[in-house]
Amino acid sequence: MGVISAALLSALLPAAAGAQGQAASGGNGAMKTSGTVRVSLATGRVEGRVCIADRPAEVAGAFALNAGLNVARVTDGDGKAVAFDGWYDPGINGEARVYTVSAAPAVLCVEYVGAYPVYPAHDAPDDFKGVMAFNGDSARFAEQSAWLPLPFDNKAKARAGTMAYALDVSCEGCRFLYMNGSAAIIGDHGRFSSATARPPLLFGGKGPITKTANVTILNETVAPAQADALSAAVGQVASYYRDYMGAPVADQPTFLRMVAANQVKRDREGSEWAFATWPTIAMSGSVGRVGATLQAGGQARDGRIAYIAHEMGHYYFGTLARSPGPYFWFMLESTAEFLSIKALRALGGEAAAQRHIAGLAAEVNGHTQPFVALDKITDGASIGGTYRYHYGPLLLLSLERQVGEAKMRAFLRGLLSARNVRTWADLQGVAARAGIDDAAWERWRSTCVADGRRVCQSQDSLGKTGR
Repeated sequence: MGVISAALLSALLPAAAGAQGQAASGGNGAMKTSGTVRVSLATGRVEGRVCIADRPAEVAGAFALNAGLNVARVTDGDGKAVAFDGWYDPGINGEARVYTVSAAPAVLCVEYVGAYPVYPAHDAPDDFKGVMAFNGDSARFAEQSAWLPLPFDNKAKARAGTMAYALDVSCEGCRFLYMNGSAAIIGDHGRFSSATARPPLLFGGKGPITKTANVTILNETVAPAQADALSAAVGQVASYYRDYMGAPVADQPTFLRMVAANQVKRDREGSEWAFATWPTIAMSGSVGRVGATLQAGGQARDGRIAYIAHEMGHYYFGTLARSPGPYFWFMLESTAEFLSIKALRALGGEAAAQRHIAGLAAEVNGHTQPFVALDKITDGASIGGTYRYHYGPLLLLSLERQVGEAKMRAFLRGLLSARNVRTWADLQGVAARAGIDDAAWERWRSTCVADGRRVCQSQDSLGKTGR
């Protein structure tokens, strides 16, 4: 693919999830999923019996499940039947049907079964993150596909995004199995668990597993030198983040080579596709080629470093900290992109960072719709793709220019420990604790944030225009 540009980040990341929204999940009160899932590579059949505990009140009365999966029964944790609606005229949320339950038991269990087309010739009409994909050699279920019942907020029209889990998984025909946040195992059956809330992703395939000091590579044979280059880059980013954020990256990323169900079409068009569900980075193109690009150096290497650093930033913002509410996407993506710029500057130099920043600015300048000012955000939908991946990081850079690197670092660390940032006042409170006084915060707001400005203005010019 060459350089993964700043402009391409929004295509690589789960933009579709933005339309669906994210319900509250994660943190110390993480929802817990347990049960069994059975998969067949040959037939595309999926069976599950899954229970969800510790659901917040706002998502206790409904769940979303992939439209290709049929609900057999719903029970409480003791096996007592729970009445539910959704067979006829169901609610729809993207790839999923929405089911409502007449009561909200403490533990909700759903038994379901379905079957999906298998494309061994890789000639499917389409493939994206919301597809439960079978290509003859692998099965891929990302969180967007709702392959597990996801607690659903009917009022906010939002699915739960992350859950802790303990699942027994079998995949007939698989050589290995992997769940996001757990180690991959050799075999067609395994038990997977994570006490940390994760976006649920399952992959089973027939390819190899390569482990290095800093990364795991799944489903592709990669030359040792290329694997080492990838591992070294991840190690360098992790070292920088440990110093900058004051906490190590406890997760090691897993690079997953996925052959898309429509790979024939992608190869014909020369297109590649990738998505990230931290700590998984899934790519339809060669992982080995990423390592080769890192070996070669130059601007192509800088692009790869920026992308890897962005995804590793999601260990902090997305795994350790995940704030629901209107600022969700700013807290998740703008912070990760800001961190990636800092890492790129440290590892690739000032020129590399400036090229990347120029790419962000070009996307912002090409955006035809006005931005809602950051201090006026009341709805997460206001922080669209260009906002969260391009405009938001530039705002954070402008804050750093005004308050200095030391206070900005303290601000980022403060955001990491702030569990519930929902308002502009919450952001200002974090800033105050980082040593950014009210006058400095207001100066940044008036010169850079107000009215959704794309270019900061001096206070002198603001005084002259009366704004």
